[in-house]
Amino acid sequence: MSPRNLFTAENLNLSIGEQIIFDDAAISAFEGERIAVIGRNGSGKTTLLKVIAGIEIPLDTKIARERDLRIAVMPQDFQLDDTLSARENIRKGLEWFYELQRLYESKLPNAEHERIEELLNRYEAWHLEHKLDEIMEKLHLRDDPAPVLNASGGEKRRIALARAIISEPDLLLLDEPTNHLDVETIEWIENFLAAWRGTAVFITHDRRFLDKIATRVVELDHGKIYSYPGNYADYLAGRAERLEAADAQEHRRQSFLRREIEWVRRSPKARMKRNMGRLRRYEEIAAQSGPVRDEEIDLVIPRGPRMGNLILDMKNVSLNFGERNIIRDFNFEFSPGCRLGVVGPNGAGKTTFLRLITGDLAPDSGTIRVAPTVQFNYVDQSRVLLDESKSVLDEISEGLSSVQLGSETISVWTYLRRFLFDERRINTRIDRLSGGEKARLALAKVLLKGGNFLLLDEPTNDLDLSSLRLLEEALLDFNGCLIAVSHDRYFLNRISTHILGFDGDGNAFFTPGDYDYYLEKRPQKIQEEPKERSKGATPPPVPAPAKKKLSYKEQKELEGMEDRIAAAEEKVAEYENMFSSPDFFSNHGSDSVKLQQEFEEAQKELASLYSRWEELETKAAECRS
Repeated sequence: MSPRNLFTAENLNLSIGEQIIFDDAAISAFEGERIAVIGRNGSGKTTLLKVIAGIEIPLDTKIARERDLRIAVMPQDFQLDDTLSARENIRKGLEWFYELQRLYESKLPNAEHERIEELLNRYEAWHLEHKLDEIMEKLHLRDDPAPVLNASGGEKRRIALARAIISEPDLLLLDEPTNHLDVETIEWIENFLAAWRGTAVFITHDRRFLDKIATRVVELDHGKIYSYPGNYADYLAGRAERLEAADAQEHRRQSFLRREIEWVRRSPKARMKRNMGRLRRYEEIAAQSGPVRDEEIDLVIPRGPRMGNLILDMKNVSLNFGERNIIRDFNFEFSPGCRLGVVGPNGAGKTTFLRLITGDLAPDSGTIRVAPTVQFNYVDQSRVLLDESKSVLDEISEGLSSVQLGSETISVWTYLRRFLFDERRINTRIDRLSGGEKARLALAKVLLKGGNFLLLDEPTNDLDLSSLRLLEEALLDFNGCLIAVSHDRYFLNRISTHILGFDGDGNAFFTPGDYDYYLEKRPQKIQEEPKERSKGATPPPVPAPAKKKLSYKEQKELEGMEDRIAAAEEKVAEYENMFSSPDFFSNHGSDSVKLQQEFEEAQKELASLYSRWEELETKAAECRS
């Protein structure tokens, strides 16, 4: 039985000025789908959600919705009633149920009364306050009677999300649901949507979230809507095939045009009346346009002045806010080229850590020593004030035609093109930019200050996937040091050489490597478990045995494998202990890059031994059976 078609839009056409948003586009949503909407900033993603929700419908667009379709929306610029508490705001999402209860208690014909009772039973609408309690607990929302006026941005987003999903709609529309949320909450949303019985359409830049949740990816590209079944990885493969096919078609078109031009030039017969049809066909194909592609420009972060081996040293640093420990007895020393990702739940002290480093806050105890060669550049987009009455060009140029990037002088236009502002957008007023375009402009404005030590507080918020990739490449090429506070796990995996995690109780956990490695080791640290298996521990279970026999040489190799694995584990553990030591950078700072490489080689050797052990043990099991 095919799934129900909940929504279809056809003949979508919309332009804003010279920019084409929809060009005879179409989209459908079927029951049970989780559709991710992606595209460059300003491509029309939010507008598409408004079309589906019925908030904005272009002229002549054909819309078909299932009867009685219930839609809930969490927009990117959601609004809460600041005079109400969190519970009261979330309760607004239950109005449909309350209306059913009012109808049930009124005088209705028996058939209608039974239908409403069946709906109330299906959605368990007799226990709405219990539902409310449950969702507030899952989203870590305090049941505080105080108004939400002074709640944090992340807390308000969780309230808006709870309000949207508590009504159990047929179609749930989410615009950037993971922005400003910590990893724990993002993972809860992932699990929630993975088990979601209804249909969800969502916009996100979180590639890990997208990869885990999406059953279909819809891409907006120059007014067209392209659909790819599967998750983010499937989308990347499908898009590459589409572009390759478009390039092949364009190659055939150009080859045809070259042949026809040559025929017209060389053959007098080409101008005869009986060949006019061939000429018209040539003109028709010549009038067609080739595939439109966004220009890819490398985002280059200005290179800062050279730093010495001593960069930043924090010794026994502690900071308390009242009775709450933010950081307790923290020790850390930066080495050249270190790119530190900082993670932890909202309110755990991540931004406070950045302010301690820049000197905006003084520790209660301990010392923070910064080398005189260090020039900080703090990129906090929430603090960058853009004059929305100005154009993009005027905001950056400040009346000048060029900007200075270290020893390099370039035009303002060239600089803005590095941040993906083309000729049309450079002269656009800031108040007409999308949220992602404003984020890129804020980044461009702050990075003009230069510096050799970047501090980035949630730099990925509101950036589209193309901009994220460019930012990652630029950070990997940056010659200075970097601290990035982020909840974007994909981003942290790409750019981090080390991860520092705060737990909210003043404790910090440090690991070399990327975010996935940090996740692997973090529970062992929290539970104070040993970092390695005891010598001679049993390796992991092996797969089903293949029917092969061991040779004499393989038998001897298997007999010695357990000792070899134990020795390799001890070697890996030694490196882990070394990197986790508070005085690591004091003792080994100059050799950190070399030690990191040796550590990775030791990990590879251990993985190779396990792989070989599994192969030999499989053969041995077959011999014994």
